[in-house]
Amino acid sequence: MSYATRYEERSQNAHRFSMWLAIVSSCMVFAGFTSAFLVRRGAGGNWAGFDIATVFSLSTFIIIFSSAMMIVAHIANKKGNLSMTTLGLGITLLCGLLFCIFQYNGWVKLVNQGFYPSGNPNPAPQFLFVIVIVHALHVLSGLVFMAIAFGRSLKLLKQKDILEQYNSDKILLIRTDLLGMYWHFMGILWLYLFGFLYFFLK
Repeated sequence: MSYATRYEERSQNAHRFSMWLAIVSSCMVFAGFTSAFLVRRGAGGNWAGFDIATVFSLSTFIIIFSSAMMIVAHIANKKGNLSMTTLGLGITLLCGLLFCIFQYNGWVKLVNQGFYPSGNPNPAPQFLFVIVIVHALHVLSGLVFMAIAFGRSLKLLKQKDILEQYNSDKILLIRTDLLGMYWHFMGILWLYLFGFLYFFLK
C-alpha cells in the first residue's frame, strides 16, 4: 500500500469521524427539544394540540424519496457512472428544496388556523416552530453541500473522457459517502420528529 493510499484512507476516516460527531451533536440537540416538549406538555396549562399529518405528510414522503435518490447517486458514484451520479444528486437537491418549501407552506397553513407561536397562550406552537425551523436549517446546510457536489458532478461529467482512465472504486470523485450519511440522518431525524409530534402534539 502506497503512502498516498494510506493518507487518503486516513483522511476519509477522519472525515467520517467528524460527520459522526456532527450527527451525535444534532441528536443531542433534538433530544433536548423533545424532552422539553414532554415536560412542558405534562405541566398542563393552556396546552392544546394539533394534527400535523394534514400539513407535513407530503414533505415526509419527499424526504424519503430524496434519501432513495441519494443512495442511487452514491452507488453510481462508486461505479464511476457520472451521468447517473449527476442525475441522482440533482433529484436529491430538488427534493430537498421541495421539502423546505412544503415545510414552509405547512407552517403557513398552521398559522392561518390560529396555531401561531408568538403571543399565543398555547405553548405547543412554540415547540413545533423551534423543532421544525431548526430541522429545516439543518436540511438547508446539507443542501449547500449537495449543490456543491452537484456542480462538481456536472464539471466532472464534461471531463468524462479524461477521468475514465482512473479507477473510480479507489478514487471517489465526489464524497457521496459523507453526503449520504448526513442526508439519510436528516431523513431519519424528520421521520422521528414527525412521528413524535404526530402522537404527542395532539
